[in-house]
Amino acid sequence: MASAIVLLLALFAGAAYAFGLPPFTKRGEIEAADSCPTLGDASRAAAALTGVVPDRSSYSFDDNLPDPRRDDTDSSYLSACFVYGDGQQLIVVEAEMTEYDRTADWVKEVVEQRASASSLTPFPAGDKAVASPRVAAVYLPCTSHGLRRHLSVVVHLKQPGDADGTALRTHLIVLAKNAAVFAHRKARCDKGAVG
Repeated sequence: MASAIVLLLALFAGAAYAFGLPPFTKRGEIEAADSCPTLGDASRAAAALTGVVPDRSSYSFDDNLPDPRRDDTDSSYLSACFVYGDGQQLIVVEAEMTEYDRTADWVKEVVEQRASASSLTPFPAGDKAVASPRVAAVYLPCTSHGLRRHLSVVVHLKQPGDADGTALRTHLIVLAKNAAVFAHRKARCDKGAVG
């Protein structure tokens, strides 16, 4: 009788594994072709996303460009990418045209809404760039005439994977720089560069 129960449990476990049922759920793959175009270079974005998000059986993307800059007289730009795993929001990447008199004001009003000031450390990009294991953000020049507008690009990791803080920060920086390059080009910026 005991051997029949063990055999039955082994068959059940084997079937659960074969069909990817819990606890043997397989991790979904983040394919470059499926990621948001607003994240920039798709292969770099997919690799960075894989390094920061938690294991989920499937991932989906919602890419929005509700306010593209249409010409040189337009002083606005807005894009957002939402990444989901099994229906839960994991990461949000936003790019917006804005203007702050001081980069410290941008950090305080935009970035510190998502991460504590003590967790942020600088990295080289734009006029100002800071990151933590949950956020990476770049503030870079965009327009050289009229209103001197900048782009604010913020990557906010809402649910981190198992990587350590240093690895999370490194991958978030890649995502922020990638999204900043895309936004700088798409917003028709004529000043500055990501760096």
